Amino acid sequence: MPRIPELFRSPIRTVRTGAKMLLAGLLLTILTSGVVLAAGTNGNGNQNPPKGITLQLAPTSRSVTQGTSASYNVMVQPTGGFAGNVSLSISGLPAGATAAFSPAVLAPGPGSASADLNVSTTSATPLGTYSLSLKGTSGTVQSAVVVVSLTVTAGQHQPFTISGGPAGLLTPGSAVSIDLQLANPGNSSLNVTGLTVSVTGVTRTAQAVANNRPCNPSDYVITQFSGSYPISAPPGNSSLSTSGIPAARWPQIRMLDTSLNQDGCKGATIQLSYSGTGQGN
Repeated sequence: MPRIPELFRSPIRTVRTGAKMLLAGLLLTILTSGVVLAAGTNGNGNQNPPKGITLQLAPTSRSVTQGTSASYNVMVQPTGGFAGNVSLSISGLPAGATAAFSPAVLAPGPGSASADLNVSTTSATPLGTYSLSLKGTSGTVQSAVVVVSLTVTAGQHQPFTISGGPAGLLTPGSAVSIDLQLANPGNSSLNVTGLTVSVTGVTRTAQAVANNRPCNPSDYVITQFSGSYPISAPPGNSSLSTSGIPAARWPQIRMLDTSLNQDGCKGATIQLSYSGTGQGN
């Protein structure tokens, strides 16, 4: 019979050793135990970012005139499964400016939460551009500081006005107090000093004119305000009386008692002028 050649079969050796393979750009380590770990993990297979919070503000800059306010929107975003109450704070405000968050404490939970930031200035806030630093805090967790800018420019200030008149009828030899009225059209209080009152004119009655009876500003004497300064004039209308100043300290006008002005000043109308200085807070 013809010999049938025997096929040669070499044994296959299985080797279980550690090896490194590069698959689809991912470096894997094959261990003899069969457990596969992605390189760059923390050893537990957890790739989640640490718990924390981030802030976003819009807009990043505002410009206001003295005595007005600027608003910003603050967005708080949790990361890494953070959950808790976040308190907002701000630093870098210019002199005389104040800030308020609404609400001041946020609870973003699994999603984001937002608050409104309102920065108010006064008429005395220095001009310039300021960097305001904001951050969120929850226990030992703090966000990175976010900086926005606030530019304060000069506003158009309306002057306050002073008015008033005698509280009663003027007669020869008598003095009548004047409760000065202060009108402040601004949105912040003024410190008023240097109040003065003067008689600038007299209008006689037709009968006094017909009879040539004289009456002049010199027939009246003004006693100026004797209270302490400054006087606070809040926005809107106020007076010496509403400021708690006793009537004995108010300005007074007195009509002289002479033989010439007895008839000439009777029924006359006097014109008063006022002056004073108001400084914004």
